[in-house]
Amino acid sequence: MLFTELQDKHVAAWNEKNVARRNELLKDIYANDIKMYDRELTLNGLQAVSDFIGKLIAEDPVYKFSVVKSIDPLQNSARLYGQIETSGGVLNSMDFFVIENGKVAHLYAFLEPAPKAS
Repeated sequence: MLFTELQDKHVAAWNEKNVARRNELLKDIYANDIKMYDRELTLNGLQAVSDFIGKLIAEDPVYKFSVVKSIDPLQNSARLYGQIETSGGVLNSMDFFVIENGKVAHLYAFLEPAPKAS
C-alpha cells in the first residue's frame, strides 16, 4: 500500500456518511482485525471502527476530519496530523498507523483541543 493512498482513503473513510462506501474504503486500508486506540476506548475490528465513525457523523452535523500535514512514513508505520471540526470546537489529531501485511493493523489516535485563536 502506498502511504498517499492510506492518507487519502483514511480521510475519505472518516468523512464518509454512506456506510457501504465507508466500509469499502476501510477494507482497502485496514486489516479485518484492526485495533484502534485512543485515551477513552479500544475498538476491535473493521465493523467497530466503521460504527464509531458513523456515530461521530450522526451525532455531530459539524463533524469533519481533514489533513493538516501530509502523512509521514517510517518503516512499517506512519503518522498523520489532522484537524477535526466539531460543534464543540476544533480538535488537533495525530493518527499513528502500524502496518502489517500491507494493511493498518493498529491505529493510535491522539486528540487535543486546538488552541483558540487570539
